[in-house]
Amino acid sequence: MDFKNKRVLVLGLGLHGGGVAVARWLCKQGAQVTVADTKSSQELAPSLHALKGLRIRFVLGKPHTVDLLKNCDLIIKNPAVPRELPLLAQARKQKISIENEASLFLKLCPSKLIIGVTGSKGKSTTTALLGVMLKQHNRKTVIAGNIRDTVLFDVLDKISVKTPVVLELSSWQLEQVGEHRLRIPISVVTNIYPEHLNRYRGLADYTQAKSYIFKYQNSDDVLVLNADNALSQTFIKSAKSRVYLFSLKKKVARGCYAQSGAVWWRDGGVASQLFKFSDLKLLGEHNLANALAAATAAKLAGV
Repeated sequence: MDFKNKRVLVLGLGLHGGGVAVARWLCKQGAQVTVADTKSSQELAPSLHALKGLRIRFVLGKPHTVDLLKNCDLIIKNPAVPRELPLLAQARKQKISIENEASLFLKLCPSKLIIGVTGSKGKSTTTALLGVMLKQHNRKTVIAGNIRDTVLFDVLDKISVKTPVVLELSSWQLEQVGEHRLRIPISVVTNIYPEHLNRYRGLADYTQAKSYIFKYQNSDDVLVLNADNALSQTFIKSAKSRVYLFSLKKKVARGCYAQSGAVWWRDGGVASQLFKFSDLKLLGEHNLANALAAATAAKLAGV
């Protein structure tokens, strides 16, 4: 993708670093960048300071109106910007491509080993645990995504074909991943519970957003699901990939399970012990479940 002289609208700068990183990266590629945010310059002061000196047009402190689409080639939407925004509906009519930082990153990332982690609870902890496991295996592993201290476009240029990449992905980020039919080779869903229903039309709509993490996988890919969570289990029927499970309550034929004070791995054959409960320094049954999810994905990634 060539961004030289592309007229790009970054819709929502925010204060968490993602908007700053993508705007900075686009400027480096020679794009003509406009940043629009409904917050004022005072509210956005830290983010604006981080972009000081770059050739960016700012439209701040006002609603996102359709006039922002004039001479626009591409929109990078902040996950906090509602998908029902009239400006976005008009952009689709005008066939202006709409990305968010996650979808654009996945299109540009050269790595052949990308692991995506989502879920209602535990995705941050699972991503961190998985990242540590992979770093022990390959110190060049990159952990990024829905994480404030490591945003996607701060790490993109450090990634090669062989770099393992672990991404925490929210349902909002996955909306554009689904719209662009993007494939994530190893996908992990920690669990699904009724959350963010103020943003979605209902539980089914929210669950569908989560499902985009695996929807465009193929038969060579793998999906890791929570055998103890009913909504996660509904994904099995629609998965085109190989499904592996993790469970605190029962043995699984493929994946990780807890038994007799230890975590076991099994892939159709004889089970092997990975670690004891006492090896895990994080307290609580929920964190043991997170460790099971991470260990399953790590094994599938070759650790």
